[in-house]
This record gives sequence, structure tokens and C-alpha cells, in this order.
Amino acid sequence: MNTYSDGMDSERTGSGSIAAFVCGAALGAAVGAAIALVMAPASGSDTRAYLKRRGNELGRDAMERGRETLRSQSDRVKSAVAGGLDRAGSAVNYARERGEAAYREARESFNADNPGVAHTSYPSRAQRSSE
Repeated sequence: MNTYSDGMDSERTGSGSIAAFVCGAALGAAVGAAIALVMAPASGSDTRAYLKRRGNELGRDAMERGRETLRSQSDRVKSAVAGGLDRAGSAVNYARERGEAAYREARESFNADNPGVAHTSYPSRAQRSSE
């Protein structure tokens, strides 16, 4: 009644069943390949020519699909970049307009008779010390 050894037995059983499955699958693949060779409707050279031709067709199809995907993704990227540039340009224009408005406000807040002195609602250091 050792629980540790019971756990080990179940692990061995699990890995044993995996090994049995792998061996069975390999044996089944070998038997299937042997039957396919015996029952093949064409000679070896015909089969090789067919496989070569079919491989070339699949390669061309894959290249064409790759080109189509590249074109469509390229269009999506161009569209996304153009949209990003538009948004960035709008943000820059907005920031420039806000900066110009702040500059105008600051410039208008200075007294024309006393340049360099800002007119604000906050008391200056001299005004605070005299109070």
C-alpha cells in the first residue's frame, strides 16, 4: 500500500501504452506503404514523373498565393501608414495652433508701458513682501 509505488506503476502503464501506440502506428504505416507499392497502378518511373509534376504545380500555387498575400498585406500596410500620417499631421497642427495661441496670450499679458512685467491675477514677490 505504498502510494509512491502505486503512482509509479500508473506512470509506467501510461508510458507503456504510448510506446505501444507509437509502435503500432509505425507498423501500420509500414504495412500501408508495402501494400501501396504492390497495388500501385503505375510503374515507378510514371509515379515519379507524376509526383514531380504535381510537386511543381503545388510549388507554383504556393508562390502565387504568397504573391497575392504580399500584395494584399502591402496594401493594408500602406493604408495604415497613410492613416497614421494623417492623424500625426492633425496632432501636429493642433499642437502648433495651441502653442501659437498660448504665445499670443502671454504676449498680450505684458504691459506695453512696462515691458517685461506680466499682468496676472497673482501678486508679485514685491507685492507679497509689502503686505
